[in-house]
Amino acid sequence: MNTLRLDHFLDFRFLSGLQTNDAKNQLCFLVAKANEKKNDYAYDLWQSDGMKHRKLISLKNKGSYLFESDDTLLINFQKTKTEEKKVKEEKMSIYYRYDLNTQKLEHAYTFNFPATIIKVLNQKLLLKATLTSDEHHLYLDTPEQRKKWLAESKKQKAYEDINEIPFYFNGQGHVANQRQQLFLYDIETKTVKSLVDSGFNVGIVKVTDDLKKIIYTGSEMKGIKRLTTHVFSYNLETKETEILYHEDDCSIQNLYLIADRIIVAGTDMKDFGINQNPDFFVLQHKKLELLTIYRGTIGNTVGSDVRLGDSAKDVIIGNKLYFVSTVDDHCQIHSLNLDGSIKMEFQFNGAIDGLIYANNQFYAIGQYRQKLQEFYQLNLQENRLLQMSRFNQNVLKNVDVSTPKEILYKDISHVVKGFILYPKDFDEKKKYPLILDIHGGPKTVYGKVYYHEMQYWANQGYFVCYANPRGSDGKGDAFADIRGKYGTIDYDDLMKFTDLVIEKTPQIDTEQCFVTGGSYGGFMTNWIVGHTNRFRAAVTQRSISNWLSFHGTSDIGFYFSKDQTDGHPLTDLDKLYEQSPIKYTKNVKTPLLFIHSDQDYRCPIEQAMQFYTLLKEQGTETKLVWFKGETHELSRSGKPQARIKRLTEITSWFELHKKN
Repeated sequence: MNTLRLDHFLDFRFLSGLQTNDAKNQLCFLVAKANEKKNDYAYDLWQSDGMKHRKLISLKNKGSYLFESDDTLLINFQKTKTEEKKVKEEKMSIYYRYDLNTQKLEHAYTFNFPATIIKVLNQKLLLKATLTSDEHHLYLDTPEQRKKWLAESKKQKAYEDINEIPFYFNGQGHVANQRQQLFLYDIETKTVKSLVDSGFNVGIVKVTDDLKKIIYTGSEMKGIKRLTTHVFSYNLETKETEILYHEDDCSIQNLYLIADRIIVAGTDMKDFGINQNPDFFVLQHKKLELLTIYRGTIGNTVGSDVRLGDSAKDVIIGNKLYFVSTVDDHCQIHSLNLDGSIKMEFQFNGAIDGLIYANNQFYAIGQYRQKLQEFYQLNLQENRLLQMSRFNQNVLKNVDVSTPKEILYKDISHVVKGFILYPKDFDEKKKYPLILDIHGGPKTVYGKVYYHEMQYWANQGYFVCYANPRGSDGKGDAFADIRGKYGTIDYDDLMKFTDLVIEKTPQIDTEQCFVTGGSYGGFMTNWIVGHTNRFRAAVTQRSISNWLSFHGTSDIGFYFSKDQTDGHPLTDLDKLYEQSPIKYTKNVKTPLLFIHSDQDYRCPIEQAMQFYTLLKEQGTETKLVWFKGETHELSRSGKPQARIKRLTEITSWFELHKKN
């Protein structure tokens, strides 16, 4: 078998954007591929009837479209350099129409503000746009006034006026004073009508099947972002807005319009904080009435570094909702009936990245076992799947891909599931180094799916182990709850799991163990090197080192830190510092490499800077690799050249510190 290359991901295809038309007889989806030379990703739009697929058009580095009718698509697209310049410099948006029958592309709409079409409503378009209050000039002003306003606004690029939090958001840049707004565009008159006040921030948006009402969540933003939200209805016939729910007691994860009911998946966050799993409610008479207690995960939280983009993961058929859930280390499809009953409908051995229903069949974009993303038909009655695409069929052909071996650490109170990958050309008579890889979140999971970085290390002659300690998803709220316990029970689980891996695998060289992780995994890496010297070297990625400064610098810090640490910087200084890896700097003897991005607003780079500086001062071997222009998503969707640099640096650090 051939050796997996570090840059093998450049050959992978990434599937996303799964959508269907109203007739449910045509599907479309996006297929992306990395371009190392251009240092970005190129998207192609594909059509399918579920059985056969054909490429429609290349979308360059864009990936936004929707069905206009059963036979036409609207694509956010710029044909020429002139159009690209207009969109960028004049803050406009341009849509083209693609006819599925004639395969012709023609201009459809140009909007004088950065709008996204989210639904076609007879002779109107429902638009969404993120704007500051001043940016409403873009569509309200005359052409002359608009040109003058643009010229004046360019003078303000050198600064931001901030009077609220969060002031930035990972992957979006500065968001202070910006609001997500809803608009109606009249196709005949080419006029725009705002549906909400300029200070209102819209969240989830759904449209009833009869196209008569728009149901949406949102609230007025007043200084601090809310974790709860309200629900509203806009009647397209009467042109009136109705408040459906106005209490400040529910974090709404999603809305579902089933028959004539509004179903809410939400939580009051009282028992397990912001990470508490949702229940289902019926919204009626301006109240949320409990439909059923669920307390499971809605969505896919199985970690992966071989997906790009997203797709819907729920389908409504008749009076039943089908949705993806993460259970243990994999995805399942669950159904919800209007009587409140929930049923497990399909067990998928891997991760479901998109779910849709067309031609009386369920289809999914998925990572099945150790395969890269493909398109699958799902038979729910027989719990059987059929692979319907071959986008990645030959990419890993004749390449060594290690099959994860399951290892269970059993404690009195709980079980930790983990896995180990064996090195390429494994010889039971030889000794091999070990890498412990720790996931982010912490409320995510590792599964049996293909993980490129870990497969690459196995191909380089390492054992690689990874686990789902307490704090992870998939096993309910109590298992995931480590508020105020960071670095205690989770650390204990990881160390005991590592001990068990070594006990069961005598070919591991115990003097050549390494550790790495990102985000929460970076926090744990920082914590580990301050509490044990068992690892020969470590790499901490997009990490947290100081909860005190994280509180005021992270985009989610002002609510995430006090929830997760069970303390606040003004009242619980010692508690936050006790849980901060930086407190234990003097204990660190392990060579530590920092990987961090300067546009990471989830775990700001100052977290790495602080810890790195203190280690440097005390003489501990360390290095900081500072990625410019990258975000918290570096390892998953960062620019191709940066992803290559990152994995090269991590692997080189381990190689450098191997025992001679």
